[in-house]
Amino acid sequence: FESFHSAWTTYIVEGLNEILPRGFLAIPQTSIGAREVDVRADKIQHAAQNLKSGYQPQVPITTRVEFPLEFEVFVDYIERGKHITVGAIEILSRANKDRPSERDSFVAKCENLIAKNVSLIIVDLLESPLFNLHNQLLRALQATEGYMEESREKPLYCAAYRKSSHGEANSGLVDIWRYPLKVGDSLPELPLYITSEIAVPVNFEKTYVKVCKVFRMYSREYTKYFVI
Repeated sequence: FESFHSAWTTYIVEGLNEILPRGFLAIPQTSIGAREVDVRADKIQHAAQNLKSGYQPQVPITTRVEFPLEFEVFVDYIERGKHITVGAIEILSRANKDRPSERDSFVAKCENLIAKNVSLIIVDLLESPLFNLHNQLLRALQATEGYMEESREKPLYCAAYRKSSHGEANSGLVDIWRYPLKVGDSLPELPLYITSEIAVPVNFEKTYVKVCKVFRMYSREYTKYFVI
């Protein structure tokens, strides 16, 4: 899994850096303060101007949420020097899911990132352990909508989140794109927002197939991929 995971993040970053506007940069397997992330997208301050995008994401589910009253220390590193983190992608590993403490820690990190206006994507292609961290994240945010049905028929999913607006200091709205999946389904294209209005598409199917072929895990003779 570690080798596949590392290669996939590299190809995702390669694809992002081909389409990110000047003044933005994607970095694989890095950190924000003490918190690790699989892919980080940064804006270089004062470098990006007159941005335009022809990409239009699908209509999201918008839900009201409650944000944390206190933030973890790592969010202080979202803005560091000339770089501002605007997006993050997380590909779940078994270490994220196999213990309650690790699940709680992962959800807390995601909750803090969304509250601090970091566009977030979560990819879970692990059939076991059967824990849906998307739903746990929405429960932590006290979301009113956007939950998935948890079933053994579609135990996998990809989801994207972005803070769309807020009224009070600790409450607001979050846009959600979520796709429950079964083994063999094509992976969705999801939006990663680099400003409040502009998103770039992340093509998970293209990069996933590329890694499967490199590792000889996929052939046109077969109808579905190995589950990592």
